[in-house]
Amino acid sequence: MRTTTPTADPIQVQATCRALFAQLVASGVSHVAVSPGSRSTPLTVAVDRTPGITLSMHLDERSAGFFAMGLARSSRRPVALVCTSGSAAANYLPAVVEAFHSGVPLIVITADRPPELQGRGAPQTIDQTGLYGSHIRWEHQADVIGSEPPEVTVRLAALAVERSLEPVPGPVHLNCPFREPLEPPTCDPPPTILLAAPAATRQPAQNDVGMLKALLSREKGLIVAGPMDLDTRGKAAVSELATAIGWPIIADPASGLRRGPHTIHSPVMSCGDHLLAAGMADDHQPDVVLQLGGMPTSRAYRLWLERCEVERVVAVDHTGRFPDPSFAVTDRVACGPAELAAALAPVTEQRGSTEWADRWLDADSAAAATVAGLVASAPFDEPGVAVALCQAMPGGANLVVSNSMPIRDLDAFMPLDQRPLDVYANRGANGIDGQVSTALGVAAGSDAPTLLFTGDLALLHDLTGLVAGRRLGVDLTVVVVDNDGGGIFSFLPIAAESGIDHDRLFHTPHGLDLGHTASLAGATLDRVSNRADLDLALATSLGHPGIHLVHVRTSASTNVGLHRNAAAAVAETLGGMNP
Repeated sequence: MRTTTPTADPIQVQATCRALFAQLVASGVSHVAVSPGSRSTPLTVAVDRTPGITLSMHLDERSAGFFAMGLARSSRRPVALVCTSGSAAANYLPAVVEAFHSGVPLIVITADRPPELQGRGAPQTIDQTGLYGSHIRWEHQADVIGSEPPEVTVRLAALAVERSLEPVPGPVHLNCPFREPLEPPTCDPPPTILLAAPAATRQPAQNDVGMLKALLSREKGLIVAGPMDLDTRGKAAVSELATAIGWPIIADPASGLRRGPHTIHSPVMSCGDHLLAAGMADDHQPDVVLQLGGMPTSRAYRLWLERCEVERVVAVDHTGRFPDPSFAVTDRVACGPAELAAALAPVTEQRGSTEWADRWLDADSAAAATVAGLVASAPFDEPGVAVALCQAMPGGANLVVSNSMPIRDLDAFMPLDQRPLDVYANRGANGIDGQVSTALGVAAGSDAPTLLFTGDLALLHDLTGLVAGRRLGVDLTVVVVDNDGGGIFSFLPIAAESGIDHDRLFHTPHGLDLGHTASLAGATLDRVSNRADLDLALATSLGHPGIHLVHVRTSASTNVGLHRNAAAAVAETLGGMNP
């Protein structure tokens, strides 16, 4: 005998969906990135009808996930995602992984088939429970939507936002089964009583403050600032703490600390990677390293920790990373670096500048002058592009930098500058996917000019993001350094192996003219081959409406040579300084 398939009450379903999004708004969510689909119809319509929400439509779920992540970072608010069932939900995984490791709050809402259609070969049906594995802060398998009163969904939505922020920020997953019919009623459901959003409570524990107060009393200390999304007050708090205790800061470009008015008076350094590689830090070892945020880009930092015996290495991070690939971390403090710095400021000794700090700063100044001179006289390649971008970016702008070589070019060649600049990099999982979409999200969450500095393979990994920019109405300048393949692999020892076809197996040239992607995306195109042309292209694109592609042909071998020449020149310069 044939079983009767249960059906949905469209009025009750829409009341539940409207309550879900109304509570998200009440909890601080203002943007939902939606990808079209059939099973998610009730969710999509409810989003569109909910006051206080900006809705953006995305054709590709992978791109949508990274867009939401970039938007959450620049707006500093959780962003929600909505998609249909099946592989659509699976395409969020790369962005979910990056958001998990970067501590970015996302509310991932996936539509699903009801229980009676699971395991029966129904179209677009996969097992979506546990879909994102261990890369999620919290997940919930909802009952069939409409089978419970909206008040239950209100509590669920409030909890989802809370879990995306506390105790460790990151992505959460709501899996929502729907029965047919999926079409909503024409009438609006009655409003549901909503819950107030809880206040954030990321303050350092008193025992951590006490422990650090004792450590900060030592003169020979070093602050290593890794990737982190500090706002203006956060940058000021960290730099003021360093100034007060007289500890130099090795600032990763993605820490945001190499740019801003604080660089005038605080002990921030731009050449930490060079100093560590040149052995300067071996001769001036600190007693304590205060490591803030994510793992620095600098490979030299990891190698230095492995060969030196620093007594205490304190990792401070609110995302639960506490990166420690060198097995050197002795203490872990679960707190935001900015909040910790603000808490320590009133209780620390105001030591100011010391001979210890002056040695580091003098070495950094000499290294910076050496690096700047080398870039100015070198062939125009990726280091020259990195320096030109840093000099062209106006105060208050956003710089999104892709993984692989661009972030390393910045780390090696980005100078200090008193003009503020927010630098974003996906350094959680360090992948090259979703870079354009991340930049579009950053731009959408900010009124400031936004520029993406990317490599050619990273651009090819996210062409759907590039073509989405014009449709989304986002303004973005994309500077792509194109060495026709994976240039970073030219730095590996295997590149010198005579029996290995390095070009075919690792560099993997694509042979494409990336300039053609501009017309596909409805973007302007500038092809540049020298500094003057690049400056002109940036002046006419950065901050101007639309999508702009600036295409720079580079050479992997030239870039490798410039990086190695810079390291050798700094080592020679520091070797000639008085100990």
